[in-house]
Amino acid sequence: MRINRELFLKNLPEKYSEIFSKGLIHNWTVEACADKFNFPPRVGIVDTTLRDGEQQPGVFFTPEQKVDIVKGLAEAKIDAAEIGYPAVSEEEMRACRMIAKEKVGILTFVMARAKKSDIDAAVQADAKAVDLFTSSSEFHIRYKLKITPEENIRMYLEALDYAKDHGLLIAFGREDCSRAHIPYLVEIIKKAKEVAGNRWGGTAISDTTGSLTPSATQWLVSTLRKEMPNIPFGLHCHNDFGMATANTLAGIEAGASGATGTLMGIGERAGNAPIEEIVLALRVLYGIRLSVKIDKLYEVCKMVSKYSGIPIPVQKPIIGANAFKHESGIHAAGVLAHPLIYEPIPAELLGRTTTYWFGKFSGSAVVESTLRSKGIEPTREQLNEIVQRIKDIQTKQNKQEFEKFVEEYDRVMGRMGLNDDEIVAIAKKVMGK
Repeated sequence: MRINRELFLKNLPEKYSEIFSKGLIHNWTVEACADKFNFPPRVGIVDTTLRDGEQQPGVFFTPEQKVDIVKGLAEAKIDAAEIGYPAVSEEEMRACRMIAKEKVGILTFVMARAKKSDIDAAVQADAKAVDLFTSSSEFHIRYKLKITPEENIRMYLEALDYAKDHGLLIAFGREDCSRAHIPYLVEIIKKAKEVAGNRWGGTAISDTTGSLTPSATQWLVSTLRKEMPNIPFGLHCHNDFGMATANTLAGIEAGASGATGTLMGIGERAGNAPIEEIVLALRVLYGIRLSVKIDKLYEVCKMVSKYSGIPIPVQKPIIGANAFKHESGIHAAGVLAHPLIYEPIPAELLGRTTTYWFGKFSGSAVVESTLRSKGIEPTREQLNEIVQRIKDIQTKQNKQEFEKFVEEYDRVMGRMGLNDDEIVAIAKKVMGK
């Protein structure tokens, strides 16, 4: 896929592209770095909100909610979605069956360990495809699986054969690729693809602990592409160091065929690469227009927030309440002149609009513009007094109310799961103690 200035400008709204066209500002990602990129012919986007995202402590979706979310993902034109882990519970099994029955129009798949019981559960869930996974690093294999690397390959290939015999499409999933020995990682991928044959559904390189940096991600992707020139692979990045989006983009620049992630970036620990950030960055920074409908994606993010019980942080990129909101007089005046002065992302792509809120940092320009839009035209002296009163009122609002909200938020979030005292009480009740 070629990255160039013309394509970048074409994929921006006219109000934005004309500013770049005039040379008033520059996008150095496209203008200076495009020749260094090795973008794949097509970038695929796979959502794993309903499996990896649901592993966030305390988060769970009902089967009906999972159906709603998958339908939303299908409307947003996501390429594929990992919908659950059938072996975990009967309720999860029911959810996967319900989604399979819906025939939503995108590829859906379920997760399974390299165990016959998990594969049986996937079959019982009416799955057509399975994310069949194992570990990649010797550390994981010896300490977690408690087997040797050789036994891990043998165990995996036996499970793969079993899944293949049951007609499942195989997505090869592996934990801890980013800390694995490269020759071993290449060996197990090549053997898995060979055994899977025409049931091979692809693979992704997992940065399970979010330990990569963008430079290391590019090195890893480039190295693996040289070792496996005929095996495309995507990326699955976690966000422990806050670099999941940056690492994903760096990997795609180096030739990774796509990305998996979750909406809002939910997931274990610090979560996953947020799908919405990846899609918007590809469109607005690189000029890559995917099939994904961005405005629909925003709607599904709000649905996931509601169903998961996890609020969208106000400062969250792309989807946060403050992403297109301004108070500072300096910023508001700039945006009034042209949104691109302080809004690098066109709000219209998400079906959103620029808004102004007023307080301590408000300036007279945005207050005057707002009042005029309401048919109110104060004198200069009146305007100055209005601005001063806005500042006085906002700074005298009850800060204790906001502090109590934060305390309540922390309390609620801390109660989403069960703590050790609660499970001890459950155990004692079951055991009659």
